[in-house]
Amino acid sequence: MQNALLDYADLISLLTAVGTFVAIVAGVVELIKARREHVRAKEQEFNSSYLTISDAYHRLLELSVEYPHLGIFPWQEEPADLSPDDLVRRDIFYEMMISIFERAYLERHKTPEIAEHFWPGWETFLRRQIEKPSFRKYWGIFDGEGAFGAYDKRFEAFAKRLDGGLPGQDGV
Repeated sequence: MQNALLDYADLISLLTAVGTFVAIVAGVVELIKARREHVRAKEQEFNSSYLTISDAYHRLLELSVEYPHLGIFPWQEEPADLSPDDLVRRDIFYEMMISIFERAYLERHKTPEIAEHFWPGWETFLRRQIEKPSFRKYWGIFDGEGAFGAYDKRFEAFAKRLDGGLPGQDGV
């Protein structure tokens, strides 16, 4: 009888050890799955953010090919005299551009890839765009309250700080 109890106790110990081992393995497997899922979610977040901004910018480029004389980009000359229709077109392009800049600003910290590799280029682009007199006039945030107040206030504050760092500008 004593021998049977020892065998039973040994069996319980063995089952406890095996159960503990299985539980640890299952926990590790779940951690690995969770980590993979987290990485996949971050990749999807990056792809979604990047593609949204990239698609909007490519659409802007496609449309601007039809109206190169508007001079909307920082590397283009400011046109001297535009027709009333062209002034409206230029303002629409500027609105599209500000929307893209705002989206890039708001998405910049979603993933390290955007913050480290894409945002610095957008920041430089915005800084150069702010130097264009027609862009500054359209946006209006540098000399007052802004035309519409429809932009994210953090983004507007960031653009004003960028403006303050430009040579020869009296940024707010």
